[in-house]
Amino acid sequence: MKIRYNYRIFSLLAMTVVLHWTFSPLLHAETKAFDLHACIGAALQSQSTIIAAREGVHAGQGRVTQAASPYFPQVKASTGYAENHASGGAFGDTISKSYTTTLSVDQVLFDFGRTGNALEAARSGARSAEYDEQRVVQEVVLNVKQAYYALLAAKKLVLVAQKTVEQAESHRKQAEAFFQSGSKPRFDVTRAEVEVNNASLSMINAKNSVRLRTIGLYNAMGIEPGGEIEIEDVLAAPMAIPPIEQALTESMKNRPEMLKAEADIQAAQARVGIEESNYLPLISANGAYNWAHGTQQMGSFNGFPLKGDIQDSWNAGLMLSLPLFEGGITKGKVSEARANLRALEAQGRTFRQSILIELNQAYADIESATARIAVMESSLKKAQENRELAQGRYEAGVGPYIEITDAQVASVNAETDHVQALYDYQLAAARLFKAMGRGEQ
Repeated sequence: MKIRYNYRIFSLLAMTVVLHWTFSPLLHAETKAFDLHACIGAALQSQSTIIAAREGVHAGQGRVTQAASPYFPQVKASTGYAENHASGGAFGDTISKSYTTTLSVDQVLFDFGRTGNALEAARSGARSAEYDEQRVVQEVVLNVKQAYYALLAAKKLVLVAQKTVEQAESHRKQAEAFFQSGSKPRFDVTRAEVEVNNASLSMINAKNSVRLRTIGLYNAMGIEPGGEIEIEDVLAAPMAIPPIEQALTESMKNRPEMLKAEADIQAAQARVGIEESNYLPLISANGAYNWAHGTQQMGSFNGFPLKGDIQDSWNAGLMLSLPLFEGGITKGKVSEARANLRALEAQGRTFRQSILIELNQAYADIESATARIAVMESSLKKAQENRELAQGRYEAGVGPYIEITDAQVASVNAETDHVQALYDYQLAAARLFKAMGRGEQ
């Protein structure tokens, strides 16, 4: 038994050294003060997932510009030098040398909805990207809240552990005094020493948990760990919980996943129109003007070379193109676009069901945590009273030391469960607001 106990102490010391070496930069860095809103603000500025989603919005806006471009004339300019040699002919070889600059304009006049549907699809896609950014923001906010409340809970458990160490040390001194006076056996002293060691172990674990939770909060904010964090104690703060009917209405109206699903459906409907328009003709106009400078030699006549200057030229025209047979490619694309539309509509119904589950789960968790908080407050009060009674009985010499140990364990468990219930309540409320589509609340 002694060997196992010594091994446990050795393992604890080794783990403490490793953790101290691992977290030494964090331990010696400057302490920073954050409230919950400051942590959320830091995350909104620094989280890489938000930055990536924001760039997705910019990409969607770029696709809108691309889709609108066929409404405008396509103007091109080109310049170059050309030399052409042609053998034969009535008067001999023909040689042309010219510098030509060309300005051309092409304009789609009517495409039976191709450009309009493409633009609508791009705009819907841009809205979808914006709603996806909102979704990412809300997930980041929830992660920050979870990390924030977890750190608060860990800090509270450190206070519980500190108080437990102080009480255990007080019990040890009392048992030592009784043993020295001969009124209590040596067993009480050794048991008190074990209680002190166990409390010290719990203290070390609680402090290590604070360090890990601190790093977790830094990670949720998207910034490098830079020291301990002093945070505002809001674990016991009450939250205004709306009725479930209001929550359901808000979620269907504000939830980014639902709004994104609607935008994706609208984009898919537009893409169906794009593919169907490929059955129809395309009418366009084009024109070009060529500025030319050069000469053309067309052999000779009666010993005299035939030469001439190359002149400027222009051309203009209308074009109608109609697909007659494409091997079924347009039919296949229309079929694919319609299938994608039906899939997105089904996905939208799935989102609705998942949101209903999230809302009901959040309400159930809030009700459970609320009931547990009330029960644990009562249990904690009774456990503290029992600990005081056991302490008084022992000091009066009418109670065994095991009563103190049992009462101390019950008191620590009650405090730990109370902290856990407070954490669960705040996290459940945060998940409810996220399920409702609310932002930073």
